[in-house]
Amino acid sequence: MFREHKRWMDYTYFNRDPAFHWWTTHLYSPVKVKGGWNIRTPFSTMIVDVSDENFVKQWSDSTRTKINKAIREELVADRGSHLLPDILKLFSLTAERKGLRGFIVEDFNTFPKFECAAVHLDGVMLCGHVWLMDEEEKRAMLYINASNHKHENEDSSLTGRAHYFLLWQDGLFLRNHGVSFLDLQGYNPETKDPSLRGVYAWKAGTHGRQEMLYHYFPFWFYLLRKFRNMVTG
Repeated sequence: MFREHKRWMDYTYFNRDPAFHWWTTHLYSPVKVKGGWNIRTPFSTMIVDVSDENFVKQWSDSTRTKINKAIREELVADRGSHLLPDILKLFSLTAERKGLRGFIVEDFNTFPKFECAAVHLDGVMLCGHVWLMDEEEKRAMLYINASNHKHENEDSSLTGRAHYFLLWQDGLFLRNHGVSFLDLQGYNPETKDPSLRGVYAWKAGTHGRQEMLYHYFPFWFYLLRKFRNMVTG
């Protein structure tokens, strides 16, 4: 479990004891308990086990073929916190299209530990990942998954190959830093949203397992959020 401190609310992640507190929201808890003064909501995700050094052999044939092609194309993964501004800039295009707020670099000052990685081609970032780290749970959550679709007119699958290649490289790197499980943050194969079908198909290529997590919101905060969403649409 780790904690994010914000001005008016604390957020815990992967908390196994999501007790009620007026100013604490528990996100992605792996336990299902009675909400009490908390409002509990389910969240389905995809978990990839990377504890075995040959974890990629469990991924689909199609996924491994794309990774091998990315290797032949000499795609290279770069990593480090210096990538964060460009990853957030890339993600802002997706956020704007979906009506989301997006992120700024200062948002990450409240997280105890995160890792950034990206793949570039001809000096242009193809994709970027930001992982939140939970050392106690040996778990890394894919908090930001950013894509650049600039090259899709030339090769519609290039971005997908770059993402698979980066996910494989992330798994190798994070495994060597004590992580056993990659949480791909969100999975619903029955979605009706066409913009998410490709994302979920990409996640399914890892042959990971579906897992149900739970959010616990203080009742007043849950109602406030619900009202705000009704007003803003």
